Amino acid sequence: MGKQAWFRIHSFTGVITGLVLFVICWSGTFAVVSKELDLLVTPEAQVKVGEEKASWGEIEDAVKKAHPDAEVMFIEGPLYASAAAQVVANMPNQRVVRFYVNPYTLEVQDQRSFFNIWRFFAVFHFNFFLSDFGDYFVTAFSITLMASLVSALIFYKRWWRRFLKWPSGKGRAFWSDLHKVGGLWSLWFVLVIGVTGVWYLFEHVYVAAGGSANYVGESPYGVVQVPASAADPLPNPLSLGEAVAIAQADWPQLNIRLVAYGWYSDRSDVIYIEGRNEFSLVRERANQMHVDLTTGEILWRNDASDLPAYWVWSNMADPLHLGNFGGLWSKSLYFIFGLILCGLILSGTWLHAHRLARDTGGEGRHRWTGTRTAILGALLIFSVSTWFGMRHAYNLGPIEEGVQQFPDIAPGVIAVIGVWVGLTLAIIAAWAILLWRPQLVLRHNAVTGAAKSASWI
Repeated sequence: MGKQAWFRIHSFTGVITGLVLFVICWSGTFAVVSKELDLLVTPEAQVKVGEEKASWGEIEDAVKKAHPDAEVMFIEGPLYASAAAQVVANMPNQRVVRFYVNPYTLEVQDQRSFFNIWRFFAVFHFNFFLSDFGDYFVTAFSITLMASLVSALIFYKRWWRRFLKWPSGKGRAFWSDLHKVGGLWSLWFVLVIGVTGVWYLFEHVYVAAGGSANYVGESPYGVVQVPASAADPLPNPLSLGEAVAIAQADWPQLNIRLVAYGWYSDRSDVIYIEGRNEFSLVRERANQMHVDLTTGEILWRNDASDLPAYWVWSNMADPLHLGNFGGLWSKSLYFIFGLILCGLILSGTWLHAHRLARDTGGEGRHRWTGTRTAILGALLIFSVSTWFGMRHAYNLGPIEEGVQQFPDIAPGVIAVIGVWVGLTLAIIAAWAILLWRPQLVLRHNAVTGAAKSASWI
């Protein structure tokens, strides 16, 4: 194929799949910093830095003392020194809540719904709140992202020499140069996002075909299962704090980030522990331990460096995709380049609309077949997924006298999600208008014969 054919592929993928791809990348950009946003807008999650942090057992005990009817599911360590620990628990009225515990004073500062900014963007970005269908639908767009990347590199002549060719000129020429330079400097980011996205699609297909979703877990979801204890039972079961102390003594280098009851073993008498080790470019569950509360035996210890190659890569995909491998600095880098990627999608659409208006006398003929369907489909998907997201939040609320109630979500959380949804709808509307009335990008006297004879690139 010639360069013009590759340009048409680049343009086609951008116009037909670009709107949904934008929403995916747009949500993923905010998913990267979603926990930080939660901390910023949720006063209960903020604490004054103290001298010494409490133990995991003391944090659990603080919640049980304040709320004896709480059934603790898991505890997340503080995100930063100024952040509260979060204890997620089931309540008698079937309400899943987050308790915010000051790790220095053990004060239970407040409780909120499990639904927060992180929960919204994590689910929205990965499956649009559409469950299994959403998993396949979202990850399939990684293929179009890679197609757009590859086609751009083929038709853009000597692109490796143009990293320092800064935008010049006015109007379309400026935005075209900016689009190209932004794309070049984002090559590494788009490649990482695209490759990991394709990997997620492969994983979904692999699991659906009978493959294992995790290295450790109950059959058929894990390659290996956590074994049963062979030790004699203790006179009294261990507390969570005692189990964590045993694990930490056995693996002092592990920076524990989460403890839970029964994860990956489905046994409530087993404490699950995960955290960070020297190998930081893997998700935390790559380093995990399982401790039997009835015997005190460490049933399983899983070090990321000991995993088979397939599972090392599988556990690297999330940090590479979300940029959380280096703390705030790597998240900030990913957030910036996520915005640039979104800008590339939008500017590419603007350039396409400009080209339509220029080459057809402002009438916008010769649109790609399926443009209207793509726009309406994107709007439908976004509307349906937002509705399911609201239902998801609603279903996490308490049940009072048999009636489902809306959950207690922090006002700041509602504000951030509401503004994001509104802004996304505005961008979708602008996209639709731009592609259907491309002449709006031109001034009334801008369409000239010289413009019509301009180069296709």
